[in-house]
Amino acid sequence: MAIRTPEEYRQSLRDGRRVYIFGEKVEDVTTHPILKIGTETAAGDYVLTESQDPEVRDLFVAAHPDTGEPISRYFATPKTPEDIEKRMQMVQKSIRLTGGLPFGKDIGTDCLNAIMATANQMGKPEYSERARDYLEHLRKNDLMLCGAVTDVKGDRSKVPSQQIHPDYYVHVVDQNKDGIIVRGAKIHITGAPAANEIMVVPTRQMRENESEYAVSFAVPVNAKGVSLICRPGRGERSPAEFPSNRPPRGLIEAMIVFDNVFVPWERVFMCGEWQYSMLLAYTFATYHRFTAVAYKIPIVEVMAGCALAMADVNGLERVGHIRGKLSEVVAYVETLKALATAAIKSPVYYGEICVPSPLITNMAKLHFAKNYHEIMKLIQDISGGIITTAPTYLDWQNPEIHDYLEHYLGGSAKYTTEERMRLIQLTHDMVASSDAAHMEVTTVHAEGSMEAQRMMILVESPLKQYRDLALLVAGVAPKD
Repeated sequence: MAIRTPEEYRQSLRDGRRVYIFGEKVEDVTTHPILKIGTETAAGDYVLTESQDPEVRDLFVAAHPDTGEPISRYFATPKTPEDIEKRMQMVQKSIRLTGGLPFGKDIGTDCLNAIMATANQMGKPEYSERARDYLEHLRKNDLMLCGAVTDVKGDRSKVPSQQIHPDYYVHVVDQNKDGIIVRGAKIHITGAPAANEIMVVPTRQMRENESEYAVSFAVPVNAKGVSLICRPGRGERSPAEFPSNRPPRGLIEAMIVFDNVFVPWERVFMCGEWQYSMLLAYTFATYHRFTAVAYKIPIVEVMAGCALAMADVNGLERVGHIRGKLSEVVAYVETLKALATAAIKSPVYYGEICVPSPLITNMAKLHFAKNYHEIMKLIQDISGGIITTAPTYLDWQNPEIHDYLEHYLGGSAKYTTEERMRLIQLTHDMVASSDAAHMEVTTVHAEGSMEAQRMMILVESPLKQYRDLALLVAGVAPKD
């Protein structure tokens, strides 16, 4: 089995995993009223890989490099810029075709690709071999996996070895000839209850006296000692919302607790090599931030569309100050797309593994994170207060008041009142709802904070070259 059906994927999640939400243990994540939104969003990946549309299938399904057997293209290790571009196209196509991002194979393989790149640098053949074997396991079983990176961290002013509780960072507490035992917790783990496997990598540079924290491994979600504590996302569309052609989509965030979890050596990819913990975290960050840029593009395209359509439906599309604001929204979107393309065209290589440009990738992530709030403000301004005060679909359906709404809530004659109300609903969802507020926070903090991107931009930029150029123009000898 190399390509699973959506139902085979759903069945694989009924494996006795320990998942909690609202303080209660969940028996089946595929039927829970909140968690099933996440599992159905993830199932969209399997819908696309079994598509009968040749264009879609050719994008999401690749040939195994050795056997030619069909595998998920996410499991094709990127070796060329074209491979990275295909990954970006898959992420974007997922959102455009399913209405949601099937987070899983993308983030999980961001971790695995970083592990493989780091193993090449460490010069430890056993790690490279384990990573390749694990990749074959993923390919053979077409597994969904999440990336567990961010530790709970405790006191942010202290490094792991100084924390009052050693478990604030995931660490090795014992090991023997069969494997290691780990304890700790990871947080902000997107899609965890919808995954089959958990990929763990360090979140930061470890010091020499913190070697037990320099650990990377993979375990099944239902492994003994693993518990998922979920933050609820959106549920089914409520009767108060105007109907949509697409079902609700969204992903669940979870804290993953590792309570003395045993990991066999064949699933361990780093254990004590503290000198390489930053390289692994750094390489993952580059891959993952590029994934973030990829998924953000179709989202902000819809947001820009809301701004343009709301201006149109309100009859303001030709007003000067509205056109000025629209130009800013469009420039934001197109700049992000241009940076994504540039990152693909200027890759770096770790052995045969291709990584998008770390410099440009971080520039792109900083661009969309830093300016996202401003773009939301512009869309809110263009749209008007009605995106937060409009009557609901239940009101629209009530015959006692329907005619009032039909009469008073019209806009441009090009659109019916119902069409305007539907667009108001969409714009509310994108820039004025609780989901929109969640997206604002994740835009700032997911895939690393803006400060992390600034640091990586400084590391990757030719700062000395710039300085020496200025010194030369000023007639000053360059300084070492």
